[in-house]
Amino acid sequence: MKKIIFTVLTLTLIACGKNEKPKDYAVIYGKIQNPIDSLNLRLYDPQKNMTVMVGIDEQGNFRDTLKLETPSTFTAVYKATFGLYAVNGMDIQLNFDTDNISETITFQGEGSTENNFMKFKAKQLQDLYGDNYKDYFSLGQEDFDQKTNKYLNSVNDKLDVGKEALDSIFYASQKEEIESFKKQNESFYKEQQKINKALAKGNKSPEFNDYLNYHGGTTSLKDFKGSYVYIDVWATWCQPCKYEIPYLEKLEKEYHDKNIKFVSISIDQKKHEQAWRDMIEAKNMGGIQLLADADMNSKFVQDYFIGGIPRFILIDPEGKIIDYDAPRPSEERTKTLINSLNI
Repeated sequence: MKKIIFTVLTLTLIACGKNEKPKDYAVIYGKIQNPIDSLNLRLYDPQKNMTVMVGIDEQGNFRDTLKLETPSTFTAVYKATFGLYAVNGMDIQLNFDTDNISETITFQGEGSTENNFMKFKAKQLQDLYGDNYKDYFSLGQEDFDQKTNKYLNSVNDKLDVGKEALDSIFYASQKEEIESFKKQNESFYKEQQKINKALAKGNKSPEFNDYLNYHGGTTSLKDFKGSYVYIDVWATWCQPCKYEIPYLEKLEKEYHDKNIKFVSISIDQKKHEQAWRDMIEAKNMGGIQLLADADMNSKFVQDYFIGGIPRFILIDPEGKIIDYDAPRPSEERTKTLINSLNI
């Protein structure tokens, strides 16, 4: 009788297990060392243009559920950025230290295999690009191909070795991403080679003419002949641009008696001229404030291949390029660069 009852109970449990519905959500939880006060973990899915904010308590603990219609690859943002893959049914434990996220981040639980692969790929990509991606894209063709193929082989090998343990959709999408990366990377290389040729150090700088001056009249690049020129290409709607303004002001004050002009060129649209004037007044911005003639489509902007702002440019007294993509005012190496000039 006991054996019969045991068998019935066992079969009942198995039947219940078979009828249990799969989870229609993923769980993400963990602990952050050295949490930043009032800062949440932001998960952004660029494919779906979807953002999820995960609350962090004072001790750095967090836990949330993600209801996902399809598997999602998020760009996670918390001081730094990293990748996070999630699909319904996963239970991902995520831990890291804000002082060094890339080195301390760990993944455990269901979904850790996929996310550890993404961590590996990110590290390999960082090694590929190095401290300055322009150096990599400026390599000769043979060296560029050799370095790129080493990266691609390492990522492909790692992916194939772990194929059986990986989510099939994840595996397929990663294969597609690798192929897409090869094409895009080659395109970036050709573009950088074109930029290097056009904007090499010592080349005559592209010019701008008759840009509206905040203080009245118009100004052209040739008006600064005889002086070094540190140009800031910015806009009132650009948050990273506005972040640099206080540092630019400090630079201007520090070198006000030197032979260098600090020129800020806004690429705001003409119809937003008043917003440009209001911000200059509100922030009491110094230097030489100019408004480009055709916003992002201005010839000067196009000639410098500017696709994102802020962009800083350094030109010598003869109108020749010193650095077409100079360091930002907030970087210490900016002072090092300026101090190396004969000003």
